[in-house]
Amino acid sequence: MKFSENHKKKNRLIFLLASVIAILILVNGAFSYWQMNQVKAEFYEVANKDLPLVAELLPLIDRQFEQTLLIEKLHQLEPIHRSKVVPILQNSFIRTGDRFSQTTEKLQSMLKPMLHSPREITRLKMSKIDHLLEQIITEHEQYQNQVLQMISHNAESLEAYPPELIILLTEEEKDLTEELISLRDELQRFTQNSALAVERHEAQIIKGVVIFTLFVFSLGTIMLMLISQIMKSREKAIEKISYFANYDPLTDLFNRRHFFEELNHALSQAQEQDAPLSLCVCDLDHFKQVNDTLGHIAGDKILTTFADTLRANIRKDDFVGRFGGDEFVICFPNTTSDEAAEITERIRKRFEEADTLKSSVTSTFGIAQLTQQTSTDDMLLEKADQELYKAKENGRNCVHWS
Repeated sequence: MKFSENHKKKNRLIFLLASVIAILILVNGAFSYWQMNQVKAEFYEVANKDLPLVAELLPLIDRQFEQTLLIEKLHQLEPIHRSKVVPILQNSFIRTGDRFSQTTEKLQSMLKPMLHSPREITRLKMSKIDHLLEQIITEHEQYQNQVLQMISHNAESLEAYPPELIILLTEEEKDLTEELISLRDELQRFTQNSALAVERHEAQIIKGVVIFTLFVFSLGTIMLMLISQIMKSREKAIEKISYFANYDPLTDLFNRRHFFEELNHALSQAQEQDAPLSLCVCDLDHFKQVNDTLGHIAGDKILTTFADTLRANIRKDDFVGRFGGDEFVICFPNTTSDEAAEITERIRKRFEEADTLKSSVTSTFGIAQLTQQTSTDDMLLEKADQELYKAKENGRNCVHWS
């Protein structure tokens, strides 16, 4: 009963642990899936929004440098040559300015969805960048108009363009270039920080998954230990069940059922190999009287002593069974009845000499050999019983065989 209760408690604990582990795995799986989707979204913003912004911003700086070079070329020309080259430079400057405007429009369209990003840091940074970009667009438009006015003046007049205006344009060009470079650096830093943030977030998720996995593994280890204990207990129980199914618990000899299984196997081998086989039936003389007068404890002592005597004097391939009460059976494979009689006579003498409560209990044996007339276990057992009765008729405490 105690074993059964402990077994039930361990089973309930294992069921509880298994349920907790299953729930934790499901929760962790769902949470990890959500977290990885967050990382995926963050990585998507960095890879498909932040980096393209930087990539698109670089041409703006190139366009500004192109315009600066065009103006420098215009100033380097002699007044007499300007009228011929100005239309070409003017067209080139306008095309460069148009590409600048197209690029800023594309940047604004890319920034627009990022102004509503779920990440607060992205919204704040993109709002600042959008403000800077609008400022650059306004300043570039003013700069563009002033340069076009200067080009128009050079096309219509050979007189030098006012130096103070050239100085103003130069300063505006420097300011605009610096703002573009500053904007590029701002975006690059933000992209780098965003990438690092994604990496840190991913590392935290991995660390959390590892810690959780170790925790679940610990619970699983405890559950496996409990299962191992139950399996060992079950194996012991099965061993006991198997033992009681095959052995007599008092004498530790084969019981009737198992003895007949082994006997039939031995009979089959003997018949296949045309080998001899002998069966001995024996019981204890005057055992009932001693059992009735001295009690069952004394009777059990006599039975175990006789069983020990049998085990100690049979050979390796021989086997013994207890049929019940004081009746025992011995199988002697590859043995004639004469050879079996020698062994049983030795057993009889050893038991007679044994100091078993100084009682008068002795043993009597009947042996039958496998023949065509005794080819089955029942026939062989019946023949051995007949020989046992003959031994009893001869005065007991002896061996009779045919």
